[in-house]
Amino acid sequence: MTGKNTGAKSDQLLDLIRSEQLDPPARVHAVMNAIRTRHSGRVLGFVYYGSSLRDLDDAGKMLDFYVLVDSYRKTHGSTLSGRWRALTNRLIPPAVYYLEQENDGVLSTCKYSIITLDEFERRCSDSFLSQVWGRFSQPCALLDASNPAIEDRILQARVAAVRKLARETAPLFDAPATAPEFWGRAFYESYRTELRPESDDGRAQEIVARYQARYDTVSETLFGASDNGQYAVETYPGNGSKFRWFMRRMIGRPIAAIRVLNSAATFDGGLDYVLRKVERHSGVSLEVTKAQRKHPVLWSPVLGWKLWRRGAFR
Repeated sequence: MTGKNTGAKSDQLLDLIRSEQLDPPARVHAVMNAIRTRHSGRVLGFVYYGSSLRDLDDAGKMLDFYVLVDSYRKTHGSTLSGRWRALTNRLIPPAVYYLEQENDGVLSTCKYSIITLDEFERRCSDSFLSQVWGRFSQPCALLDASNPAIEDRILQARVAAVRKLARETAPLFDAPATAPEFWGRAFYESYRTELRPESDDGRAQEIVARYQARYDTVSETLFGASDNGQYAVETYPGNGSKFRWFMRRMIGRPIAAIRVLNSAATFDGGLDYVLRKVERHSGVSLEVTKAQRKHPVLWSPVLGWKLWRRGAFR
């Protein structure tokens, strides 16, 4: 891809991502309003992703949001626990919260992640770990941006995320590939750096297959027209990345374990909720002490290590 075409290609990719918007059901709006109330005056926008986005009509699916804010300190408050959450949010973003909201007799559950817009932008383009740029290369929807300038920043960050994932995946190929082959490999590598009890490869293939037309369009925008469905991915700018993916797996999973267990402190019964979810997906159970249940954040490295040793996230 030559330098003179970069701007045009970027505009095409931005247009594609901008088009991936939706008007969500009333229950989704109700949850967003509850989050805005909880973090009054701080929310700049929501990025809606995950399985509930793919199955909007299924009210039983947990909602997943990245909630972009202007300040960790102001978002979490001035209490001792709030200051601690602000510190951990800054050191190991995002901070994960849980919320239940009833609307017209329908109970919606939501897991949402707090991150500042500045940090979101950085982690979509410059972060070593793929948690953010890998996730937001996938289909998602920007909802309720506070103003057009904020909207543009979030969309541009997502364009950067797609390009970052492509640069880190292309060196793994030495020949042309189909869109499912390329993006399936990209998401497979990204999922392997996180704590995902489900099949990494199966999950990656499912996402690409569901949005085949999208990934063909993205591939053509980045790599040029296909030759019988094969894109020249091996010519995309980048350098050797096998070692970087290896290091992401080594570093990313322990950090993710601490982050997941930290989320247990954000609502009553949170630790039990997290452990039940892990057991449901992996079959690995873990008994915790009263002290661990009372102080899940303090004990999260120990609990994460025990789950890891028992194979909960492999």
